[in-house]
Amino acid sequence: MQTLHNTGRTILTTILLSEKSSSTINSSMIRLLSKRFLARMLSDPENKGSQQRHVNFDTLGTWDNRIDFSLLLQQSIKHGKPIPKISVNNIGHANVIGRRLQNEDYCNAMEIKPNMIYFAIFDGHGGDICARFCNEHLPEHIKFWIERGETNLEIVLQNAFTEVNNSFARYITYTKNDGYNNERSTSGTTATVCLLHNSTKLVVAYVGDSRMFLCRDGQCIKLTNDHTANVKAEKDRIINSNGFIKYDSLGRGLINGRLAMTRSIGDLDLKPFGVIALPDTRTYEIKHGRDSFVVLTTDGITDVMNDREIVNAVKSCQQPNEAAKFLTDQALHCSCDDNATALVVPFGAWGKYRNHRQTYNQFFSFGRQLQNSARF
Repeated sequence: MQTLHNTGRTILTTILLSEKSSSTINSSMIRLLSKRFLARMLSDPENKGSQQRHVNFDTLGTWDNRIDFSLLLQQSIKHGKPIPKISVNNIGHANVIGRRLQNEDYCNAMEIKPNMIYFAIFDGHGGDICARFCNEHLPEHIKFWIERGETNLEIVLQNAFTEVNNSFARYITYTKNDGYNNERSTSGTTATVCLLHNSTKLVVAYVGDSRMFLCRDGQCIKLTNDHTANVKAEKDRIINSNGFIKYDSLGRGLINGRLAMTRSIGDLDLKPFGVIALPDTRTYEIKHGRDSFVVLTTDGITDVMNDREIVNAVKSCQQPNEAAKFLTDQALHCSCDDNATALVVPFGAWGKYRNHRQTYNQFFSFGRQLQNSARF
């Protein structure tokens, strides 16, 4: 099997290098070549551990949908199989204000450097100033550490989170005479931030309760864990820092009776009581033959939809922008009363595990329609 895999890689390398393009190759050309030369040569295209016959690049799923990815030349040669180039233009996002008077949610996506994209979501509280500040300045801190030569992207994100929190504190100090200092000192935000390197390495850092999910083999995988007082280590840190936890009528633990999360950027009045800005970090390998997308959401969505519902809603759509908009619409349909934001990043298996929209709506919305009806 190893010999067969090496042969397939050699043929793929020869084909790719024979093209004039130095960085990307259109997937339709690769599909044609794969049918002629590689249909019986590539082994284990979906990382299932066994050789599969009569396979081609369509097995990845990418070329069976309406997103025409380009391919990364060097990464395709390195891995011996086509690696799609995920760009900022492929990312879908949507934001709705809900029943709130102010929209405190922000999301962002950009290319930090060639073959590395940044995407993030922020859910502000106590005003939008902290979320807006992070949305504008966090990429600058990430770029600084990358340009400085730091190769460990988890350390890059940890340093960037800490520094943007310190920068926000300095900003509040320098503007304390404008009459809004008390409000600004209690402003804070969650942050779920990702760096996608070479379309294969996903590095995630997060504080707060904005969640992120991966769809792999059509199933939902949760990539983040909420930072709340229900987690023993988080609760112990608050207590050891002379903070206290007060539970509301919904059973949520509020730090010093105010904040429902134990980590955040901002919330400067709670920093002495154990509310830290240091993120949890994770690194994942993206398997484009199995992974359809990742979706980032704020609690306006996760408070009214469970994890499986969120992933199934995205799976029922044809385009990432459509999926993000449909997800926020579903949250409103399920009685969301908060700002709701979704950011959808497609991968190689986008469209491979689609749900039927009609079935999804009937199954997941019927019960909530009864609950919200004036008849009950």
